[in-house]
Amino acid sequence: MPARASEGLRTHPPARRPASDDFLLEIGCEELPADYLPLALNWGESGGGLPFSAACAFSGNKIGWQEIWTYGTPRRLVLWVKGVEPVINKSEEGPPVQIAFDSQGKPTRAAESFAQRHGLKISQLKRKQTAKGERLCAEYDVPVTKILTDLIPVIIKGIGFPKTMRWDESGVRFARPIRWLLALYGSKPVSVLFGRIKSGKTTYGTRRCGGKAVVISTPASYFPTLTRLKVHLEEGLHYKSKGDSFEPLPSHPRKREELLKRLAAAAKRCAGRLADETTEEFGWLLSTSTFLAEEPVVEAGSFRKEYLELPPEVLATSMAKHLKLFSVHSPNGEKLLNRFLAVLEGKPAKAAAVVANIERILEARFVDARFFYQADTKGSLEGKVPHLQKVVFHEKLGTVGERIPRLERLMKNLAGQLSIADPTRWELERVARVAKADLVTQMVREFPSLQGIIGGHYAKVGGDPVDVTEAIAQQYQPRTANDPIPSTALGTLVSLADRLDTLIGYFGVGLKPTGSADPYSLRRQAMGLVRILIDPPPEGISFVGLSIDRLFDEGIQSWGSRMTIDPKTLKKELHVFLEERFEWLAFVRDGIPRELIAAVLTAGSDDSEITSGAASSSRSHDLAGAWERLKILQKFWTDPKRKPVLIKAAKVAERTGRIVKAAKETDGFGKINPEAFKESSEKKLWAVWNQVAPKVQEQVKRRQYREAITSYSALYPEVHEFFETVFVMDENLEVRKNRLAFMKEIFQSLSNGFADLSKLPLAGIEPS
Repeated sequence: MPARASEGLRTHPPARRPASDDFLLEIGCEELPADYLPLALNWGESGGGLPFSAACAFSGNKIGWQEIWTYGTPRRLVLWVKGVEPVINKSEEGPPVQIAFDSQGKPTRAAESFAQRHGLKISQLKRKQTAKGERLCAEYDVPVTKILTDLIPVIIKGIGFPKTMRWDESGVRFARPIRWLLALYGSKPVSVLFGRIKSGKTTYGTRRCGGKAVVISTPASYFPTLTRLKVHLEEGLHYKSKGDSFEPLPSHPRKREELLKRLAAAAKRCAGRLADETTEEFGWLLSTSTFLAEEPVVEAGSFRKEYLELPPEVLATSMAKHLKLFSVHSPNGEKLLNRFLAVLEGKPAKAAAVVANIERILEARFVDARFFYQADTKGSLEGKVPHLQKVVFHEKLGTVGERIPRLERLMKNLAGQLSIADPTRWELERVARVAKADLVTQMVREFPSLQGIIGGHYAKVGGDPVDVTEAIAQQYQPRTANDPIPSTALGTLVSLADRLDTLIGYFGVGLKPTGSADPYSLRRQAMGLVRILIDPPPEGISFVGLSIDRLFDEGIQSWGSRMTIDPKTLKKELHVFLEERFEWLAFVRDGIPRELIAAVLTAGSDDSEITSGAASSSRSHDLAGAWERLKILQKFWTDPKRKPVLIKAAKVAERTGRIVKAAKETDGFGKINPEAFKESSEKKLWAVWNQVAPKVQEQVKRRQYREAITSYSALYPEVHEFFETVFVMDENLEVRKNRLAFMKEIFQSLSNGFADLSKLPLAGIEPS
């Protein structure tokens, strides 16, 4: 083709783009289940909700945007995208230039068809150099409204719900039937069809407003309009655009917080206070109430005082689970008052009549609860123990009754390792025997969340000692990440034994969690176990030095032939599983850098692990000890006065550890022979080491880790000089072995008993 064949292809200066604008989408539907909305709004930053679906759709289609904000109520999900570019530049490759033009430089049918398909002239096409040669290229702008028409159904379908449904012949699915769609780009409506629902410019208020449509002119006018209609939106997760990716922004659950303030004020007017706001049960109830009403209104009611004879947990749970009512407690929180708070949808015309109806229903619930309590307390907990042989723990793991001797065995092992003298042998055996007896009571069948708590009450009624009743009540603590750990020695023993037995059993028959699937809540069990070990323990107990490995051995032996996994493999999997929970608590909960966590968890690696780069070690099997060392390491890392000392120690570990880990098995380490040292710098280092080594060894042994770091850091000048003047990997095998053995001894002196400081992020950091 002649050189001038494509001279007809001109480049036009880009036209000035109009300013960006906001996009608004409201999905109006029948009332969504309250537990669906946190998922739809990506509370907890989980994927699959409206914010994540929208961010992926916009970024994936190269639409420029600034921020994504989402909101929700029972009847609507709202997407507000700020700063959306009005047009999207598209580019599409066409035929090769050699085919697009003939020998005379005239466009062929291929070029004409390509230009016509995109509504362009031949002169508007461009040339582009590709891996396959020079090709024609069509660049054109598409209005964002046109793209949004196709994108909105994709965003809606991308919202994940536990269950979805079909409601018309179109076959589209959503959590509940969609009744209207509001879609605006600036003041322009975006036309879209989802199922049989066509989008428009109208929204609706609460059901109490009579269902009258209200026109929305722009996204900016939408929110004041909903405020006027008394619709209270709750915020979801927000995202900020970062080019081709996006990052979450802090969200503020204003509706939830406002409702909490109203509830607290109403409780105060009842001369009381709300329940503990940090518990999982209260959080669930508050979240549920937030998403049950578009216009939440708090009303107070009461019940007969005679029901206060029942355990307060029974009354509070009955109110919360059955009627979504908040219990009211005395100002000091010790007693339950005969009052409750209800969250209603809008202010009723006859509030007293509505509250009276709630009181009537609650009366029936309390009558049932009193019947359960009276029936359960006619017999003793001991009398219920034989029935546990009929309660299946798991089809592969036998019955709950078969767990009793295993729990007792693990509790005794724990008590022996911890040298706990307070619980008598009878108390320990008693707790192990009756701890699970409340599982066959009518009360726990009605309210499963009260297991353990009800057992503690029934043990108290039966005359058991306080230590026994408290241990039974605390056996499932901590239930959540914020739940307190057991406050008594006996409660701690039974809680640990319960979790160990469960984890060993399920892992031992191959029922460990996979990916996001954890049907038996084993991650929660492990999280609770690790929290008990690392959080401040009850007075008189220290878990430092507790061997998890010995407990695993005891537990595996007690399970016997039911285990189908090789014990060595099983123990390895369990150690890794617990270390993952340890890492989560350290990194996510406490914000400790991952490098510091890795340094502590790899302490104590043996020779084979050093050369193979194993991730964990026997030293990490003492999780309480690992946590103690991690907190000390964190203090050194974050304290400007102590960090220089730590950096020197880390540089010693880095330089010695690097060469030790890189050494091949054929290099060997041998034994240190001081007579074989040739260079003055290695002799000098050997002399200093003989002074430092006994100190470090003794300080690590006594768990004086701060002093050990300081002593170890004193090696830095001589170690630095050594590596500047000595070639460790000498050609002479004996010299090489001697130097490697010396480096290994220095490296392991602190890495074995404290932490592998070479794993700290030291790039670009030099000792001061």
